[in-house]
Amino acid sequence: MLPVPRAFPAALTTLLAALAVAPVAGATSSRGAIAAPDGLKATPDVAHGGGRALVKRSAVKARAAQAPATDPRFAEQWPLNGDGPMGIASAWRQTTGGPVTVAIVDSGADLGHPDLAPNLWTNPGEIPGNGIDDDGNGYVDDVHGYDFVDGDGTPQDANGHGTHVAGIVGARGGNGIGVAGVAWNVRLMIVRVLDGAARGTTTDVARGIRYAVDNGARIVNLSLAGPSSTPDLEDAVRYAQAHGVLIVSAAGNDGADLASAPTYPAAYGEDNVIGVAATRRDGGLSSVSDYGPGADLAAPGEAILSTALGGGYEWRTGTSMAAPEVTGALVLLAAARPDLGAAGLAGALLGSTRKTGLPVATGALDVGAALRQVIPAGAWVEGASAPLSSYASSAAAKKGGATKKTTKAKAKKAKKKLTAAQKRAQAKKAAARKRAVAKRAAARKRAAAARRRAAAKQHR
Repeated sequence: MLPVPRAFPAALTTLLAALAVAPVAGATSSRGAIAAPDGLKATPDVAHGGGRALVKRSAVKARAAQAPATDPRFAEQWPLNGDGPMGIASAWRQTTGGPVTVAIVDSGADLGHPDLAPNLWTNPGEIPGNGIDDDGNGYVDDVHGYDFVDGDGTPQDANGHGTHVAGIVGARGGNGIGVAGVAWNVRLMIVRVLDGAARGTTTDVARGIRYAVDNGARIVNLSLAGPSSTPDLEDAVRYAQAHGVLIVSAAGNDGADLASAPTYPAAYGEDNVIGVAATRRDGGLSSVSDYGPGADLAAPGEAILSTALGGGYEWRTGTSMAAPEVTGALVLLAAARPDLGAAGLAGALLGSTRKTGLPVATGALDVGAALRQVIPAGAWVEGASAPLSSYASSAAAKKGGATKKTTKAKAKKAKKKLTAAQKRAQAKKAAARKRAVAKRAAARKRAAAARRRAAAKQHR
C-alpha cells in the first residue's frame, strides 16, 4: 500500500479517500486531511464476474435462538462463521438487530442494492421527491440521508467504499440474498461526504456527523483516518459526545505505531470515540493496520466480503472494514439493551474483548462476550448441546431417573459456580479497561505535549 502523504500545505482542507481500488494518483491534502483507508485492492466477486474465491435487566430484548444465515454467500464471510473470529454465533442466538439507527458517513451507498435497501433508514418527516424540506431540518428530500458533496437528498455512492462498509454493518441477513451483515436488522442512515474520486473536506465530514446526530443516529461509522486534527472535525466529535452518540473510527492503514504517528478521529480523547485496528483470519494484526494509543480494539479486516456497487459483492481489506464490524456489534448490543446509553454500550464492548496480546488498548472484538455482560443469565440462549457418546447414553439409560436427578443437581451447582466466575471475570475486565483508558490518556497527553514543544520550536 502506498502511504498517505503526511506533509501538505496548511491552507488546504482537502479530505482524501485512499480506497481499496487504488490510492488516488496525485491527490493532494492538508495537514488536517483524513483518508478512508482500505489498504489493499478490492478483489472482484468470483461468483458474479471473475476474480478469485476465498474459501436493566427487564429491558433486555434477547430473542429466541436464531437459525443460521440462509444467505448464499454467507460461508465466504469468515468473520461470521461460528464463534471463533468474533463470537457472532453466540450473539446471533440472542439478537440479530433491531431499530437502531447507524450513520454511514462515507462515500454514500448503493441505495438500490437488494441487500441494503430493506435496512435503509427512512426519515419519517420527509415526503420523497417534492422538493420541500418537510421536516424543517434544513435539508430537502433527505429521505434516506443526505449528500453533502452534491448538496441534495440522494446520497448515492459513486465510488464503492461506503457501499462495502454499509454491508458489513447491516446487509439484510437471512433473506436468501448475497451476504449477511453483523446486524441483520438495522436502520442505515447514508451520509455522503466523499465524491466519486474519493475526495472531500473535513468540513463536510463534520457536517455529516452533526447531521447524523441531529437526525437520530445512535452510532456513527467513520471508516476514515488522517494524520492531523482540525477544529471543525473535533467540534463535531464533541457535539456527538454531548448528545450521547458513539463514533467508531478506523485506526488507519500505515502499519504505524499511533504513539508516534496518531491518526484522527481515532486519536481524539473523547470517550465516545472508539478506534479500531484490523486483524487477519488467524487473529494476528493485519500488516496494513495502525496500532497503539487510539486503537481501542481490533476486529476482522482482511479479505472481507460485502456489498458492492451495482448490486454485487466484493472483497476489501483494511481498518475501513474492521470499523463496521465493531459498529455492527454495537447495534446488536443496543438492540438487546435499548436502555443502555453510549457509556454502557462502549463499556460492554471494550470490557469483553479477548486478551490476545494485540497492540491495542483492550483486545480483540468478541460480540458474544459483550452481550453476556448485558443480558442476564436467565435470558441467555445457549447453543445446542453436543450429543452424548453411545457409552454415556446407555449408561444413563440404565441408571434411569436417579441419574437424571443427579445430573440436574450437578448442572445447577455448576451454573452457580459459573455465575460467580463470570462476576469475577467482569470485575477484572472492568479494572483492566480503566487501566487501559488511563494509559491511553497519558500517552495522548505526552504526544500532545510533544507536538506543542515541536510547534514552539518552529515559531522561535
